[in-house]
Amino acid sequence: MPRALTASVLVLLLALGACGFQPVYGKRAGESGRQSAVTEDLASIAISTIADRAGQLLRNSLLDKLTPRGTPGRARYRLDVGLSETRSNLVILKDSTSTFAKVRFAATFVLVDLETGQPVHRGQSESTTTFNRVDSDFATLSAEKDARRRAADEISEDIRLRLGLYFNRLRSS
Repeated sequence: MPRALTASVLVLLLALGACGFQPVYGKRAGESGRQSAVTEDLASIAISTIADRAGQLLRNSLLDKLTPRGTPGRARYRLDVGLSETRSNLVILKDSTSTFAKVRFAATFVLVDLETGQPVHRGQSESTTTFNRVDSDFATLSAEKDARRRAADEISEDIRLRLGLYFNRLRSS
């Protein structure tokens, strides 16, 4: 039985390589340098300021994910992001107090080519997270702060993925 399993895994790996699968963030055959072309494209994006504290959380997360080596010296693209945040109570008790709440972030983004000044890619992303409301104000504020951070991280990861796929398609064509 172990030989059959090993043979099956080997056949699947060979079939995967033959289908043309290539990792989005990995190097392609013939690429040189420390980073893949898609990673270099992502690192060449200047991220505009996003309003409010929620926008600051999202921008910081985007900076960590897109430009981990610092702000590009000569950016090729600019990412403009609009963000809205809503918070609502979900579980309302008979005495009109809430024990559970949700935070929803909705973002729209536009990638602008700085050479032409024209938008080259746009998209939307949203994230909803929840947190418990308890008797302690400090614990409730900490839980809400963490829920907002998690929502910002989810949106930044989604934007990074969408931009990576855009650059991957751009390089493939």
